[in-house]
Amino acid sequence: MKFFRLEKTLLFENKPINRPIQQLDEIDALASTIDDNISKEANIPKDVLNSFKIKDNLNQDIWSEDKLNPKIKKKLINIAKDFLKDIELPKGIKINDIIFTGSLANYNWSKFSDIDLHIVIDFKQFEADEKMVEDYFYAQKSIWNQEHDITVFDYPVELYVQDVNHELVANAVYSVLRDKWLKKPKREEFDVDRKAIKDSAEKYIHYLKDIRQDYKDKHYQKVVDKVTKLKNKIKNMRKAGLESGGEYSHENLVFKVLRRTQFMDILDSFKSKAYDNLMSISEPMK
Repeated sequence: MKFFRLEKTLLFENKPINRPIQQLDEIDALASTIDDNISKEANIPKDVLNSFKIKDNLNQDIWSEDKLNPKIKKKLINIAKDFLKDIELPKGIKINDIIFTGSLANYNWSKFSDIDLHIVIDFKQFEADEKMVEDYFYAQKSIWNQEHDITVFDYPVELYVQDVNHELVANAVYSVLRDKWLKKPKREEFDVDRKAIKDSAEKYIHYLKDIRQDYKDKHYQKVVDKVTKLKNKIKNMRKAGLESGGEYSHENLVFKVLRRTQFMDILDSFKSKAYDNLMSISEPMK
């Protein structure tokens, strides 16, 4: 089975940064906050819940007269090409498109938005199982997003690789390569049930208390298993929401609330630290 090399070299002008896993004292600090509020309410910042308000216009730093800012267009294309060069994509593999989607391509942008940049490729071009190709690209984009801190007007660039046959659920899609809208955004008001979203998000945040206790009790395998299960649950929740109600579905907004707090970072930190402890040997072998 032919596949491409998994080594990684950095070819970007942008200076790569190392984002260290969150320190345990910071985890404990957040966990203490959760403990303090466990009988009251989870600590979700007000600006997070207020960030879903529909704007009157598209972000004027990004868009000019219904077109992507030419300088931004050029930069995004270069970023996508550098990423593919970085992972040493085999010669002959064709790129179908580079698309810009997400809230910054729509009227629901906020200070928490990022630039969702999707590289569209036909996975059937590879002599490998399509699921394996998808997993490989997912791993590579995760490494890339962690190691690079590229921003456009302070909005982080989040890179994805998407199969051409994958149905993208989005209210707005712009082709960066073709410089045109594939799906134009529509300014549609929608009612945000802030209390319902907050209540749902709190239920997920409260799981951190059990995970934290397992970590303190040195039940590291339990921590790894619970974090994995919880992240899959959140992923499936969001997927179901997107399929049934689109970007403005209750489930997707709950996911966005969690992502705009420290919740995901804390989960990953617990799992990483628990795994490190599982794999470490602290006593001499007899």
